[in-house]
Amino acid sequence: FVGSEIKCRSRCLIAHPVNPPFAIPIVELIPADFTSPQTVADSRKILKELGMSPAVLNKEIDGFLVNRMQYALLAEAFRLVDDDVASPQDVDLAVSQGLGLRWSFIGPFETIDLNAPGGVKDYFDRYGDSISRVIKPMDNSRPWTKETVEKIHNAMRAEVPMEKRSKRLDWRNERLLGLAVHKLQAPAWDLKSVKSDLPKEAAKTDTKDASDAASQTKPSSSSNKAVIIGSGIVGRCWAAIFARGGYDVEMYDINAKLMNTGVSETKKLIHLMSENGLLRGKDPSAVATLVSPAQSLESALTGATYVQECVPEVLSIKKKVFQSLDEAVSKVGNKSVILGSSSSNMMASQFTSELKNRANCVVCHPVNPPFAIPIVEVVPAAYTSPDVTQKALVILKDMGLSPALLKKEIDGFLVNRMQYALLAEAFRLVDDGLASPQDVDLAISQGLGLRWSFMGPFQTIDLNAPGGVIDYFERYGSSISRVIAPMDNSRPWTKETVDKIHNAMRKTVPKEKREERLAWRNDRLLKLAVHKLEAKAWTDEPANGCDARIAFVTCPNSKNAEEIATKLIEAKLAACVNIIPGITSMYYWKGNVEKDSEVLMKIKTQKSLIGKVIKTVEKNHPYDCPEVITTPISEGRKGYLEWLKKNCNC
Repeated sequence: FVGSEIKCRSRCLIAHPVNPPFAIPIVELIPADFTSPQTVADSRKILKELGMSPAVLNKEIDGFLVNRMQYALLAEAFRLVDDDVASPQDVDLAVSQGLGLRWSFIGPFETIDLNAPGGVKDYFDRYGDSISRVIKPMDNSRPWTKETVEKIHNAMRAEVPMEKRSKRLDWRNERLLGLAVHKLQAPAWDLKSVKSDLPKEAAKTDTKDASDAASQTKPSSSSNKAVIIGSGIVGRCWAAIFARGGYDVEMYDINAKLMNTGVSETKKLIHLMSENGLLRGKDPSAVATLVSPAQSLESALTGATYVQECVPEVLSIKKKVFQSLDEAVSKVGNKSVILGSSSSNMMASQFTSELKNRANCVVCHPVNPPFAIPIVEVVPAAYTSPDVTQKALVILKDMGLSPALLKKEIDGFLVNRMQYALLAEAFRLVDDGLASPQDVDLAISQGLGLRWSFMGPFQTIDLNAPGGVIDYFERYGSSISRVIAPMDNSRPWTKETVDKIHNAMRKTVPKEKREERLAWRNDRLLKLAVHKLEAKAWTDEPANGCDARIAFVTCPNSKNAEEIATKLIEAKLAACVNIIPGITSMYYWKGNVEKDSEVLMKIKTQKSLIGKVIKTVEKNHPYDCPEVITTPISEGRKGYLEWLKKNCNC
């Protein structure tokens, strides 16, 4: 649109922000062939000084960086719904509780760089053929059918009615602002400040201390048992998650030394989760006592509710492991046990179809690291019992995870299909010399990833047009089709471009610093998980002071209660704390009904501060596992509710 008659056209370029720019820092700089290099350099410098994150395209291309990658992922998301593989809600969940968490601070290239020991080159050596197999059949010429557009639109309306859309937009912007502040406050990548080892206190696994702590903690009423097959990183994460959920956990590995190491490392992980607020307020030493090595596979499976296989992604190994599981399950007669697999790209039908207990088998694929990324893809085979699938979904939710159900098997499942679709376009952008690997990553980590860390692609477009999804496709459907139709998913992963991306990653993270970078990534994911837990959840309740909350806490005496109340009020985490003496608490303990004389704390606070209130109570309470129960204040005098809010640091 800048013609030759414009005398100053050498100073013209596009500087495209992502909405809302006050919370999303990415700006795409797209020069025309007549734009001077100095103009590009000056623009980049100015935008950086303004706190933005400019990403430069080397030449003009339809859709730029952000939209090309967004459309590539969106096209595959649409196909997954169009083919009835998954619901729109579960497609969104795979992004907002999975891919988006990683991508909110590292881009797609650094993601894969950290997912293989030897970096990008190693990743493509390991998975290049699998990615090509998954993406080649993806048909970018498929139309946006009216039926599927309406299906997605109606799914979004079930979550956010049209009359609540403006409030949802406000909530989105508030979450983006909170995420922007969180990213600014989080530690930047700095080798000098990175700790590769866990804190000393997290490494304590003294059995006596743990037993003493457990004896002081009110036990869970659950008698469920989970069995983890495999003692590697993924197995340890699953063990920690089930122990957090109150399950007795037995870890089994054919190598006894690795099994004992796996149990020990799981206990360290439980302490790490506790330090980062991801243990649901439970005492880490008590939780750690729930994890133990299995004496044998048969003894572990006896009475087990759930089994999670976590062995290497090799078909022959998975077949052998599930054959052993099948024989052991039959021998001990545990016909109701769920046999879950952590398989990331192999379907259950590939390694369980010949088993006697195949109806009990289902893929439950986590995203690494599972202790910080809650998404789990639940993929039943055609012969998996519906009852098994439903029970697995319920159990995973109870464990604090976010299960997304696939209605049928498909190569790549949900997460990898959408990741590969975006990655293929990211690769083409570098392969065609349109942008550097660093700027491609920037377009995600400082752009799309911020949105996707708490809402999926369908929720994103639903809010980007006044009339929702139907309106979005009426406005932009033809543009998306124009951009994605020429995308060639059959293009090979050329060695030259793989090397180019790999070398770009080495400039950020030298090979010898990879472990430190992984530790930094996991720390960021932990902090992000806590941030999401503490952030204001979506609610369509009217905004009439209902953010006010009461937290109830019991204490053994008034002195303890007053000490906690003082800290809460001084930190402005509570506007008022009522301390009510003379209450009696009765509970079931070691086979008997017990009775204690306690005081009740009634803490007046705000919803956004509940997480910090819980942490303060846990830190200063004499009990190892204090109870904190919250309830909204749905009614109240307006002046008093305003006073509560004013006197809380929210």
